[in-house]
Amino acid sequence: MTAPALNASRVLRDPAAPAWAADVARWARDKLGSPVPALGRPGTLCPYMPKALREERVELLECPLPGICAADLATHLRRAARRFAEEAGRLEPAEALLSCRIVVYTALAVPDRVLTEVRRRVKPHLLAQGLTTGEFFPENDDRSVRNATVPIARSPWPALVLRHSTPHDRIFLADQPELYRLFREAGPGIPAAA
Repeated sequence: MTAPALNASRVLRDPAAPAWAADVARWARDKLGSPVPALGRPGTLCPYMPKALREERVELLECPLPGICAADLATHLRRAARRFAEEAGRLEPAEALLSCRIVVYTALAVPDRVLTEVRRRVKPHLLAQGLTTGEFFPENDDRSVRNATVPIARSPWPALVLRHSTPHDRIFLADQPELYRLFREAGPGIPAAA
């Protein structure tokens, strides 16, 4: 049985929160939700994060599996995505746009290879449902599409972030033809005007 998700905004106010949750909540606020002038555009690294935290739309879900089998982790992520989609499906589009679930892997020994494989296995399935995911871990060297000197996916714990896809995702998928095709066919999970 999976433990319930924790609300990141509440974790930020809870001195007794688990260390992994406190670290990831602070990262969401201080890194994803802060301006990065080197990006060459105004605003925060994640334009939605400050409001998502204010409106308590960011959830943290621990995955304590050791990561020996990418298939097991992919199954766990699919289940987390299914629950996320069911819950977000009851929201108004503007609320759903702000909602995300950060699945935090607290027992992975080699997060880069394992998370890349899990994302590779699950992302096509998610895009077909109007969802998407991105991978984050301490040594992640993914760079901004706007400025290749800016690393954008480093986090204190290995994590995969689940959220609805938006028209903006075409920028991230442009150099991945098969994923881009799935994204175009399914359409974004949330329209730009939400």
